[in-house]
Parts: sequence; C-alpha cells; structure tokens
Amino acid sequence: MKIIFLYLAFLNLFDGAVTFWGLQSSIITEFNPLMHSLYDVHPVIFLVFKLCLSCLLLGFVVFNRVPSNRPIRVISLAASVLYTSVIFLHGVWIFQYIA
Repeated sequence: MKIIFLYLAFLNLFDGAVTFWGLQSSIITEFNPLMHSLYDVHPVIFLVFKLCLSCLLLGFVVFNRVPSNRPIRVISLAASVLYTSVIFLHGVWIFQYIA
C-alpha cells in the first residue's frame, strides 16, 4: 500500500504541474469541477491544493499510517488506474501541442 500511496502522490504532483502548464497555455481545460473552481479563484490555489493532497499521501507513508483495509486498497488501486490514464491523456495533449 505504501507504494500505491507514493505513486498516487507522484501522479498528483505531476498532474498538477502538467495541468497548470496546459491551462496557462490554453491547450487544455480542467474537467474536474472542484479543481476548475480552485483554478478560477487563483492558479496558485490550484497548485497549493494539489501539493497539499500529495503531502497528505506522503504523510501517511512517512508516519507509517497507511490504511490497509480492503475498501482503501480497492479505492487506491482504482485511483491509480484512473490517474495513470489521465497522465497518458496529458501525454497525448503534450505530444499534439509540440508536434
């Protein structure tokens, strides 16, 4: 479970940076209503929120408090799969932008 939490923390940071860049460059739009609202308030709030989420996940790992019950495992694995697909989508957008 620690590896999954670390993976999600990394994906979240990477997603935040790439999404921020894409939004600033006007090549993508944010589909998540919460993140869209935060970005509309101020782009830095968007980045800080993403950073805080990753720090929360890292905190579970650092303080050895990673939950390991079945629902958390299932949600974490599903989030990993979905987030990985989002990162691949970002890759497609970046490739289309540079090509």
